[in-house]
Amino acid sequence: MTSTILREMIHGRLPWEELRSVPRQSPADRLAGDEAVALLEKVLDEHLDALALDHGERMPDALVRALTDGGFLAMSLPRQDGGLGLSEYSAFRVYEAAAHRSPAVGMLLSAHNSMGPGTYLRALPEGPLRTLLAKHLAAGSLSAIASTEPEGAANSDRSAGARRTEDGTGYLLNGEKVFISNGSRARLVAVTATVEDSGGQVGLFFVEVPTPGFEVVAEHEYMGLRGAPSAHLRMTDVFVPVEHTVSAHAEWRSASPFAELHTVARIYLISAPSMAIARRCLDWSRSFVAGRRVDGRPLADYEAVQRMIAASAADVYAMDSAVRRALIGTEATESQWERDALKNITSLSGWRVADRAVSLCAAQGFETARSKAARGVPAYPVEQAQRDLRGLRIGGGVDFNLDRVLAARMLATYYRGGPERNPGGERPTPDALETGALSEANRDHLTALVQDVRRLGEVCAELTGSTPAPELLARQETLIAVNRIVTELFTTAVVLARAAWSDDEPQAQDLAAVHCHGARRRLTPLWDQVSQQLPEAYGRLSRAWMSGAPTDLLTP
Repeated sequence: MTSTILREMIHGRLPWEELRSVPRQSPADRLAGDEAVALLEKVLDEHLDALALDHGERMPDALVRALTDGGFLAMSLPRQDGGLGLSEYSAFRVYEAAAHRSPAVGMLLSAHNSMGPGTYLRALPEGPLRTLLAKHLAAGSLSAIASTEPEGAANSDRSAGARRTEDGTGYLLNGEKVFISNGSRARLVAVTATVEDSGGQVGLFFVEVPTPGFEVVAEHEYMGLRGAPSAHLRMTDVFVPVEHTVSAHAEWRSASPFAELHTVARIYLISAPSMAIARRCLDWSRSFVAGRRVDGRPLADYEAVQRMIAASAADVYAMDSAVRRALIGTEATESQWERDALKNITSLSGWRVADRAVSLCAAQGFETARSKAARGVPAYPVEQAQRDLRGLRIGGGVDFNLDRVLAARMLATYYRGGPERNPGGERPTPDALETGALSEANRDHLTALVQDVRRLGEVCAELTGSTPAPELLARQETLIAVNRIVTELFTTAVVLARAAWSDDEPQAQDLAAVHCHGARRRLTPLWDQVSQQLPEAYGRLSRAWMSGAPTDLLTP
């Protein structure tokens, strides 16, 4: 089964019994994660100056060596193979802990571990390529995957090319790659390239760096996420032996674990730092608000401030609930859609939290940490948090385009015919559901959720029943709305399930109630968006402006 919860929801059914099993870490797994986080904190205490990284300093070599020595470049590899043997969720906790101190460090670790030698080793048989990867893993070589190109990341093909040498012993790579995490520091780079004379097949080529023809053109300087070694790369006749490639004809991109590679990488690269930053913003908001009075009245007593604080707390709770649901005790093939959904759930929720923190802190939210420190007030880098989260909304696939892609995938199940198109089975009424410890307000939210999920199924059946697939795929605003409805309903479902059956979380009912209230407000315009096609005026105006037609009102 490709997916579980979202597969049911997109067809109008809420799998409440399945949601009732709230994911929990085992004590042993929790302990392993605690120990790894504690060791990481010691390394960062000794070697990291987070503000210096954000102000443009290069990540210290001593820090990278200490991370290597601590096993943090092989976190998920079994201990007998030299790794830390962490589960997916414990590894997520380590990436979040790293990003809590510095998003740049978190991204360096997550990019290497989710797209480095340890990932590919699980898929490769004994042979020269496996030996190569094991060698770099043992040496602690930092790694990168070079896929995005100047033409953009959304293209399915690759302009970088691989030409077979005349003697047949290898390939010559030519082309450029941009926005490559760890690209300027990596000693092993996995490069995607289109193989010449193969009918457009894309292969994966492992390049040992340095090597002739391989050039780091420049490190990127971003508005946020500063200090992460992201680079523009160029290859000119870079030779890669045949035995250091994954065959372009082996359908490697659809084979496990390669199929899950980008999904897991997005979770570690985007969701972990989004969680970390959102938690910090929530802490900073509390600290700032607690020390302020307006007209003699504590700032925390004002209704608008209470709304923002509560909404941010509920957003963090919802993010955490979604991550736990997707990562604890599930296989990638069983929760692929839920894992894909995490990127936008966490980055967009984190963005809301950061935006509220900037508003709550007022001028100090817009002021840099360095400026605050210079005048002796707490140096919370709130403005950095907002810059970083804006970058996370772009990274791993810009948010609106990922919405489009994921909705198209889910709606495709309606076009396949058979039982998937008209799913049978009784749909339980809200009154028939066990509600555990849910408060009266949250039982009302559960009733609304069941109705909204049913409405989602009806909307999707109507869209696919009345519109041919090519025409529906062209309605990109509709697809974006569908996926945003799906993610709002999914997050609401996991939050309510957690509140219903988590006895040790005293604020769970209020956290769930606040989240559900906010989600229902966000859903209202989305239902309108999904049922209405974009007015033709948008296309006419866009085409006119892009053609250079004079528009007096828009020019000085």
